[in-house]
Amino acid sequence: MKVTVKSGFVRHCRRTLILGTALFIFNILPASAAEITLPRMEMGSRGWVDNGEFVLSSVISADLALTGGYKYAFLLGFYLEVPDAGNNFSGQTVFGFRIAKATARDIFGLPMELSYFIGSNDNFCNGDDFSTRFGLSPFGTDFRGFLYFPEGIGGNPFYRYNGVHGVQGTGLSLSLTKWDNFVPMFYFYKDIVDIPLFPGLIPNPGAAYEEIGGNLFSGDLRLLFNHNWLRLETFWGMSLNTSKDASMRGGLMAHIAGNGVEFFVQGGIPGWMVGKKFSIDNLFFLMEPRLRLGYFGMYLTFFYHPQTYIHIITPDEKGKANINLKFLFGKIDTGFTGGIETGGELKIDGSEDFIFYISPLAYYISGGLRWDVKFRIKVPEYKTPKEMFDFFIGVRTAF
Repeated sequence: MKVTVKSGFVRHCRRTLILGTALFIFNILPASAAEITLPRMEMGSRGWVDNGEFVLSSVISADLALTGGYKYAFLLGFYLEVPDAGNNFSGQTVFGFRIAKATARDIFGLPMELSYFIGSNDNFCNGDDFSTRFGLSPFGTDFRGFLYFPEGIGGNPFYRYNGVHGVQGTGLSLSLTKWDNFVPMFYFYKDIVDIPLFPGLIPNPGAAYEEIGGNLFSGDLRLLFNHNWLRLETFWGMSLNTSKDASMRGGLMAHIAGNGVEFFVQGGIPGWMVGKKFSIDNLFFLMEPRLRLGYFGMYLTFFYHPQTYIHIITPDEKGKANINLKFLFGKIDTGFTGGIETGGELKIDGSEDFIFYISPLAYYISGGLRWDVKFRIKVPEYKTPKEMFDFFIGVRTAF
């Protein structure tokens, strides 16, 4: 696969400065007082045949955390993506930083946590923060990220669904940690609008500049609640551009579990310009009932795509929805599991665009890692048999 690296002296200097600053911080802090861990790592590859040629795309994302007891923490995240050679982003291999965040806890002796961040920070309503804050096993949906949206949103490989909204830019967050099962969080930041993770990478992000503006100042209020059988998250936020145009957002996540039955739902409005007509295309909605009986599991997922996601408007997502049914057999939480899933992507407006697939799959959880393998058969591509198949392989942390 032919791959070239996109040049950009300014971006290269900026990344070098950030990496150098991070390395400097890691070196000056006393080694005896600090602990370096890898709280999150994910890597995956997808292979398939396009126009008679085998192509491969890969992605890796990892975070390094430096902690000094309970009082402070520093997080540095990296991202590497080699997109496929079959779309408009061919030839771009991207390496850069994802997030740099410094956190101080119990500031002024109060039950508060203050963070300063640069880059792609927290994702709202995906459930991940419940693992880090409350020590819970992961319960969020697998129907997100590279595994289910390998080509990205609207063909943009650097832009994928993960929760209802994501914070990205430069700013501060403040969390109140007084209560064991309830955490209010406040965010104030200047947005990065042009593209998640890598500002300026994609030269034409679509109508986002016309509708929202390229210079946004944002604020969000977020609430996390944890109970024995119920986990809730909600948020409300607003962004203002320099023309005083306002974009509103909000969302809710709920996870209910008990007696082998689970229900997971994400819903909300990732973005709505005040004064514009509101429609169903402003909605993000994912519903996933689950059945877990011993060594058997069944997951049914319905996902309706929003037209606006993290400030970018993608007209191709209008009226698009996914339905996915997954059957699992094995040690679903702690060992080897195999299964099969079937589903498709369709347009609610009745257009002829339709994708239907059948996928044998397997994963293995051991030593804090989850290994995934999936082989997808796209039934509508039967006229070109070689292009009916693609495969995925990946590994990620699973604490």
